Amino acid sequence: MTTAATLARLDAIDPSARRPANGGFSWTFLSVELKRLFRNSTVIVFTLIFPIVMLVLIGIPNKDQAITDVPVAQGGLSAAVPIMISMAVYGAMMASTMTGVSVAAERTQGWSRQLRLTPLNPVVYILVKVLCGLVLGGIAVVVTLIIGTSLGITAPLGNLLLAGVLAWLSSLMMTSLGLAVGYAFPAQNAMRYLGPILPILSFMGGLFYPLYLMPEGLQIAAKFTPVWGIADLSQSAIIGVAPDPWAIPNLLIWFVLFTGFAVMMFRRDTKRV
Repeated sequence: MTTAATLARLDAIDPSARRPANGGFSWTFLSVELKRLFRNSTVIVFTLIFPIVMLVLIGIPNKDQAITDVPVAQGGLSAAVPIMISMAVYGAMMASTMTGVSVAAERTQGWSRQLRLTPLNPVVYILVKVLCGLVLGGIAVVVTLIIGTSLGITAPLGNLLLAGVLAWLSSLMMTSLGLAVGYAFPAQNAMRYLGPILPILSFMGGLFYPLYLMPEGLQIAAKFTPVWGIADLSQSAIIGVAPDPWAIPNLLIWFVLFTGFAVMMFRRDTKRV
């Protein structure tokens, strides 16, 4: 075959035909990522076991203490109810964050580089990570609420469902934080930074300790932290009161900031390939 004929055949090839459908997304790819995630014992401990242990240690001793004028024995809400949803939020946050930060280990192992040499769309790669975080986060919320209910920590079903959905969806913001840290730092440093940061943010946001018991200055400062919006929305929903007007703006602002940081770190990382 002459050179001219070869070039003609190459010109006849439609480049779009080589692009995978849906940017490379497939249920097989998603299932593989989920299996890899569930094989990580650290993820399981911090997203499923740790919140339940904390619920038993903190929630059960407060189960008979009412947060309203109506005693718990007469149908009043228990002080353990907001603790239960707080632990569910923490589990969902950890699931989302650790799913995102797993890219750091994949970068070290060369897996991310291999994927970028394929036709897989980078957006699809991020989307799969987000979906994995949602799946694990949803499991963390459901398991925590079921365990809490079985231990006698009850709330109206509508409140429970709404709070669970809010805890699940709002924790998606933390996937962006995990991705940003995962692309910004090596694997050995990523969780070293996030490990102490998440509990501190959770404490300051009112997940581990009621804000109304904190000094006024800390209560004001809490409204500027990333976890406060998630905590206020879910806790308000489960006890049946209106959330703070600034809870949703807090959640959206931090989501935009974390997502922007994740995109910036992703672009910086891909430039090195």
